[in-house]
Amino acid sequence: MSGFEIFNWLLFSIAVLFGCAVIIAYLKSDSIIKPARLPLNVLPEYFSLAYEPIQLATDDGVLLRGWFIPSVNKKSEKTIIVCHGWGSNKGEILRDTHFLTEEGYNLFYFDFRASGESKGLFSTIGYLETKDFNATYEFLKNYKSEESESVGILGLSMGSAVAIYAASKNKDIKCLVAENAFYSYTRVIANWSWLRMKMPYWPLVPITLFFVRMKLKADPDIYSPRYNIGEVVNPILFVNAERDDLVPIKDGKKLFDKCASEKKELWIVPGASHAKCAEVSGENYRKKIINFFNDNL
Repeated sequence: MSGFEIFNWLLFSIAVLFGCAVIIAYLKSDSIIKPARLPLNVLPEYFSLAYEPIQLATDDGVLLRGWFIPSVNKKSEKTIIVCHGWGSNKGEILRDTHFLTEEGYNLFYFDFRASGESKGLFSTIGYLETKDFNATYEFLKNYKSEESESVGILGLSMGSAVAIYAASKNKDIKCLVAENAFYSYTRVIANWSWLRMKMPYWPLVPITLFFVRMKLKADPDIYSPRYNIGEVVNPILFVNAERDDLVPIKDGKKLFDKCASEKKELWIVPGASHAKCAEVSGENYRKKIINFFNDNL
Protein backbone atom coordinates (compact mmCIF):
# COMPACT_ATOMS: atom_id res chain seq x y z
CA MET A 1 0.00 0.00 0.00
CA SER A 2 1.43 3.33 -1.04
CA GLY A 3 1.87 6.28 1.26
CA PHE A 4 -0.97 8.06 -0.54
CA GLU A 5 -3.33 5.13 0.08
CA ILE A 6 -2.35 4.98 3.75
CA PHE A 7 -3.07 8.69 4.05
CA ASN A 8 -6.49 8.25 2.46
CA TRP A 9 -7.32 5.38 4.83
CA LEU A 10 -6.32 7.55 7.78
CA LEU A 11 -8.57 10.35 6.57
CA PHE A 12 -11.42 7.90 6.05
CA SER A 13 -10.94 6.41 9.54
CA ILE A 14 -10.93 9.85 11.13
CA ALA A 15 -14.08 10.80 9.23
CA VAL A 16 -15.83 7.61 10.36
CA LEU A 17 -14.82 8.16 13.98
CA PHE A 18 -15.96 11.76 13.86
CA GLY A 19 -19.25 10.71 12.30
CA CYS A 20 -19.79 8.18 15.08
CA ALA A 21 -19.01 10.87 17.66
CA VAL A 22 -21.60 13.18 16.10
CA ILE A 23 -24.28 10.47 16.16
CA ILE A 24 -23.50 9.53 19.78
CA ALA A 25 -23.49 13.19 20.84
CA TYR A 26 -26.82 13.83 19.11
CA LEU A 27 -28.44 10.91 20.93
CA LYS A 28 -26.86 11.84 24.28
CA SER A 29 -28.16 15.40 23.99
CA ASP A 30 -31.66 13.95 24.27
CA SER A 31 -30.65 12.18 27.49
CA ILE A 32 -29.77 15.57 28.95
CA ILE A 33 -32.82 17.59 27.91
CA LYS A 34 -35.36 14.74 28.05
CA PRO A 35 -34.63 12.79 31.25
CA ALA A 36 -36.95 9.94 32.16
CA ARG A 37 -39.76 11.11 34.43
CA LEU A 38 -39.34 9.74 37.93
CA PRO A 39 -42.67 8.40 39.26
CA LEU A 40 -44.31 10.50 41.95
CA ASN A 41 -44.08 8.03 44.82
CA VAL A 42 -44.03 10.39 47.82
CA LEU A 43 -47.16 12.39 48.68
CA PRO A 44 -48.02 14.83 51.51
CA GLU A 45 -50.57 12.44 53.00
CA TYR A 46 -47.76 10.01 53.75
CA PHE A 47 -46.70 12.50 56.43
CA SER A 48 -50.29 13.35 57.46
CA LEU A 49 -49.98 16.79 55.87
CA ALA A 50 -52.95 18.76 54.60
CA TYR A 51 -52.28 20.41 51.25
CA GLU A 52 -53.83 22.30 48.39
CA PRO A 53 -53.10 21.00 44.88
CA ILE A 54 -52.00 23.85 42.63
CA GLN A 55 -52.02 24.30 38.86
CA LEU A 56 -50.42 27.30 37.19
CA ALA A 57 -49.01 28.28 33.82
CA THR A 58 -45.68 29.83 32.90
CA ASP A 59 -45.38 32.82 30.58
CA ASP A 60 -44.48 30.44 27.74
CA GLY A 61 -47.60 28.36 28.32
CA VAL A 62 -46.29 25.33 30.25
CA LEU A 63 -48.68 23.88 32.83
CA LEU A 64 -47.05 23.23 36.21
CA ARG A 65 -48.48 21.27 39.11
CA GLY A 66 -47.59 21.68 42.75
CA TRP A 67 -48.66 21.53 46.39
CA PHE A 68 -49.19 24.34 48.85
CA ILE A 69 -48.70 22.89 52.34
CA PRO A 70 -49.62 25.23 55.20
CA SER A 71 -47.76 25.34 58.49
CA VAL A 72 -49.17 22.64 60.75
CA ASN A 73 -48.96 24.52 64.05
CA LYS A 74 -50.24 28.01 63.28
CA LYS A 75 -51.23 30.36 60.52
CA SER A 76 -48.03 31.68 58.97
CA GLU A 77 -47.10 34.55 56.67
CA LYS A 78 -43.79 32.86 55.77
CA THR A 79 -43.51 30.55 52.77
CA ILE A 80 -40.54 28.55 51.50
CA ILE A 81 -40.51 27.63 47.81
CA VAL A 82 -38.87 24.22 47.49
CA CYS A 83 -37.11 23.44 44.18
CA HIS A 84 -36.15 19.88 43.27
CA GLY A 85 -33.20 18.67 41.20
CA TRP A 86 -32.82 17.46 37.61
CA GLY A 87 -34.59 14.18 36.88
CA SER A 88 -36.44 14.33 40.19
CA ASN A 89 -39.82 15.66 41.34
CA LYS A 90 -41.55 17.44 44.20
CA GLY A 91 -42.24 14.23 46.09
CA GLU A 92 -38.59 13.27 46.37
CA ILE A 93 -37.60 16.58 47.96
CA LEU A 94 -40.75 16.58 50.13
CA ARG A 95 -39.36 13.51 51.88
CA ASP A 96 -36.33 15.45 53.12
CA THR A 97 -37.87 18.86 53.82
CA HIS A 98 -41.45 18.40 55.09
CA PHE A 99 -40.21 18.88 58.67
CA LEU A 100 -40.24 22.65 58.03
CA THR A 101 -44.05 22.68 58.25
CA GLU A 102 -43.68 21.93 61.97
CA GLU A 103 -41.48 25.00 62.42
CA GLY A 104 -44.06 27.60 61.39
CA TYR A 105 -43.44 27.68 57.63
CA ASN A 106 -45.76 27.17 54.69
CA LEU A 107 -44.13 25.10 51.95
CA PHE A 108 -44.75 25.38 48.23
CA TYR A 109 -43.57 22.41 46.19
CA PHE A 110 -43.86 22.21 42.42
CA ASP A 111 -42.60 20.06 39.59
CA PHE A 112 -40.34 21.81 37.12
CA ARG A 113 -41.32 21.41 33.48
CA ALA A 114 -40.73 17.93 32.02
CA SER A 115 -40.72 16.53 35.56
CA GLY A 116 -43.25 14.86 37.81
CA GLU A 117 -46.82 15.92 37.02
CA SER A 118 -45.91 19.08 35.10
CA LYS A 119 -46.11 19.40 31.34
CA GLY A 120 -43.26 20.41 29.06
CA LEU A 121 -40.85 18.64 26.75
CA PHE A 122 -37.41 19.83 27.83
CA SER A 123 -35.48 19.96 31.09
CA THR A 124 -32.75 22.57 30.74
CA ILE A 125 -30.98 22.43 34.13
CA GLY A 126 -31.76 26.04 34.92
CA TYR A 127 -32.56 27.96 31.74
CA LEU A 128 -36.30 27.41 31.19
CA GLU A 129 -36.75 26.45 34.84
CA THR A 130 -36.29 30.12 35.75
CA LYS A 131 -39.61 30.71 34.00
CA ASP A 132 -41.15 28.00 36.17
CA PHE A 133 -39.89 29.66 39.33
CA ASN A 134 -41.12 33.08 38.23
CA ALA A 135 -44.58 31.62 37.67
CA THR A 136 -44.68 30.04 41.14
CA TYR A 137 -43.46 33.24 42.79
CA GLU A 138 -46.07 35.33 40.99
CA PHE A 139 -48.74 32.81 41.96
CA LEU A 140 -47.85 33.15 45.63
CA LYS A 141 -47.84 36.93 45.50
CA ASN A 142 -51.16 37.08 43.66
CA TYR A 143 -53.12 34.26 45.28
CA LYS A 144 -51.35 33.51 48.57
CA SER A 145 -50.26 37.00 49.55
CA GLU A 146 -51.20 36.72 53.23
CA GLU A 147 -49.36 33.44 53.57
CA SER A 148 -46.35 34.71 51.60
CA GLU A 149 -45.46 38.09 53.03
CA SER A 150 -41.95 36.66 53.49
CA VAL A 151 -40.61 34.22 50.91
CA GLY A 152 -37.49 32.07 51.07
CA ILE A 153 -36.16 29.34 48.79
CA LEU A 154 -34.67 25.91 49.36
CA GLY A 155 -33.15 24.47 46.20
CA LEU A 156 -31.37 21.21 45.47
CA SER A 157 -28.84 20.87 42.62
CA MET A 158 -30.67 22.24 39.55
CA GLY A 159 -33.17 23.75 41.97
CA SER A 160 -30.39 25.62 43.75
CA ALA A 161 -29.16 27.03 40.43
CA VAL A 162 -32.67 28.35 39.82
CA ALA A 163 -32.79 29.72 43.38
CA ILE A 164 -29.52 31.58 42.88
CA TYR A 165 -30.74 33.07 39.61
CA ALA A 166 -34.05 34.12 41.21
CA ALA A 167 -32.35 35.71 44.21
CA SER A 168 -29.93 37.60 41.96
CA LYS A 169 -32.90 39.23 40.22
CA ASN A 170 -35.28 39.64 43.15
CA LYS A 171 -34.09 41.22 46.37
CA ASP A 172 -37.55 40.72 47.92
CA ILE A 173 -36.65 37.06 48.41
CA LYS A 174 -35.60 37.02 52.04
CA CYS A 175 -33.08 34.18 51.97
CA LEU A 176 -32.13 30.94 50.26
CA VAL A 177 -30.56 27.55 50.85
CA ALA A 178 -28.48 26.39 47.87
CA GLU A 179 -27.74 22.69 48.24
CA ASN A 180 -25.26 21.02 45.86
CA ALA A 181 -25.28 24.05 43.56
CA PHE A 182 -23.14 23.53 40.46
CA TYR A 183 -20.73 26.22 39.30
CA SER A 184 -21.29 25.99 35.55
CA TYR A 185 -23.69 24.19 33.24
CA THR A 186 -20.88 23.02 30.96
CA ARG A 187 -18.88 21.57 33.84
CA VAL A 188 -21.78 19.71 35.42
CA ILE A 189 -22.75 18.23 32.05
CA ALA A 190 -19.15 17.11 31.51
CA ASN A 191 -19.03 15.52 34.98
CA TRP A 192 -22.40 13.84 34.52
CA SER A 193 -21.46 12.52 31.08
CA TRP A 194 -18.32 10.89 32.42
CA LEU A 195 -19.79 9.55 35.66
CA ARG A 196 -23.01 8.20 34.19
CA MET A 197 -21.98 7.27 30.65
CA LYS A 198 -18.14 7.24 30.68
CA MET A 199 -18.25 9.79 27.89
CA PRO A 200 -14.90 11.62 27.52
CA TYR A 201 -14.96 15.40 27.33
CA TRP A 202 -13.29 15.63 23.94
CA PRO A 203 -14.79 15.47 21.38
CA LEU A 204 -18.16 14.23 22.64
CA VAL A 205 -19.15 16.82 25.26
CA PRO A 206 -18.60 19.93 23.08
CA ILE A 207 -20.55 18.29 20.25
CA THR A 208 -23.30 17.21 22.66
CA LEU A 209 -23.59 20.76 24.00
CA PHE A 210 -23.79 22.05 20.43
CA PHE A 211 -26.82 19.83 19.85
CA VAL A 212 -28.34 20.87 23.18
CA ARG A 213 -28.09 24.54 22.16
CA MET A 214 -29.47 23.73 18.72
CA LYS A 215 -32.50 21.86 20.09
CA LEU A 216 -33.25 24.47 22.75
CA LYS A 217 -32.44 27.41 20.45
CA ALA A 218 -30.61 28.96 23.38
CA ASP A 219 -27.46 28.56 25.44
CA PRO A 220 -28.30 27.28 28.95
CA ASP A 221 -24.78 28.03 30.18
CA ILE A 222 -25.49 31.75 30.58
CA TYR A 223 -27.91 30.84 33.39
CA SER A 224 -25.12 29.09 35.31
CA PRO A 225 -24.74 30.17 38.95
CA ARG A 226 -21.22 31.45 38.26
CA TYR A 227 -22.71 34.29 36.23
CA ASN A 228 -25.35 35.25 38.81
CA ILE A 229 -23.93 34.55 42.26
CA GLY A 230 -22.11 37.90 42.31
CA GLU A 231 -25.49 39.65 42.34
CA VAL A 232 -26.89 37.68 45.29
CA VAL A 233 -27.01 39.89 48.38
CA ASN A 234 -29.72 37.89 50.16
CA PRO A 235 -28.71 35.74 53.16
CA ILE A 236 -27.62 32.38 51.77
CA LEU A 237 -26.60 29.00 53.12
CA PHE A 238 -24.53 26.87 50.75
CA VAL A 239 -24.78 23.16 51.53
CA ASN A 240 -22.26 20.89 49.84
CA ALA A 241 -21.59 17.17 50.08
CA GLU A 242 -18.09 16.03 51.00
CA ARG A 243 -18.18 13.11 48.54
CA ASP A 244 -20.07 14.80 45.72
CA ASP A 245 -18.53 13.58 42.47
CA LEU A 246 -21.00 15.52 40.31
CA VAL A 247 -20.55 18.91 41.98
CA PRO A 248 -17.11 18.95 43.65
CA ILE A 249 -16.62 20.92 46.86
CA LYS A 250 -14.30 23.30 45.01
CA ASP A 251 -17.30 24.44 42.95
CA GLY A 252 -19.22 25.25 46.12
CA LYS A 253 -16.24 27.18 47.47
CA LYS A 254 -15.99 29.18 44.24
CA LEU A 255 -19.64 30.15 44.47
CA PHE A 256 -19.23 31.04 48.13
CA ASP A 257 -16.23 33.25 47.39
CA LYS A 258 -17.98 35.05 44.51
CA CYS A 259 -21.25 35.57 46.39
CA ALA A 260 -21.91 39.24 47.21
CA SER A 261 -24.01 38.55 50.31
CA GLU A 262 -22.69 39.85 53.60
CA LYS A 263 -24.55 37.04 55.34
CA LYS A 264 -23.37 33.80 53.76
CA GLU A 265 -22.29 30.43 55.08
CA LEU A 266 -20.82 27.28 53.55
CA TRP A 267 -21.64 23.99 55.25
CA ILE A 268 -19.93 20.83 54.01
CA VAL A 269 -21.73 17.65 55.04
CA PRO A 270 -19.24 14.89 55.94
CA GLY A 271 -19.66 11.58 54.13
CA ALA A 272 -22.50 12.75 51.89
CA SER A 273 -22.70 12.30 48.12
CA HIS A 274 -24.73 14.37 45.65
CA ALA A 275 -28.29 15.09 46.85
CA LYS A 276 -27.77 12.93 49.95
CA CYS A 277 -27.00 15.59 52.57
CA ALA A 278 -30.34 15.23 54.36
CA GLU A 279 -30.19 11.44 54.29
CA VAL A 280 -26.64 11.27 55.65
CA SER A 281 -26.75 14.13 58.14
CA GLY A 282 -30.25 13.51 59.46
CA GLU A 283 -31.01 15.57 62.56
CA ASN A 284 -27.99 17.82 61.99
CA TYR A 285 -29.38 18.69 58.56
CA ARG A 286 -32.79 19.51 59.99
CA LYS A 287 -31.35 21.70 62.74
CA LYS A 288 -29.10 23.57 60.31
CA ILE A 289 -31.93 24.32 57.88
CA ILE A 290 -34.38 25.27 60.63
CA ASN A 291 -31.90 27.62 62.31
CA PHE A 292 -31.08 29.30 59.00
CA PHE A 293 -34.71 30.03 58.16
CA ASN A 294 -35.50 31.04 61.76
CA ASP A 295 -32.70 33.60 61.62
CA ASN A 296 -33.41 34.97 58.15
CA LEU A 297 -37.04 34.41 57.17
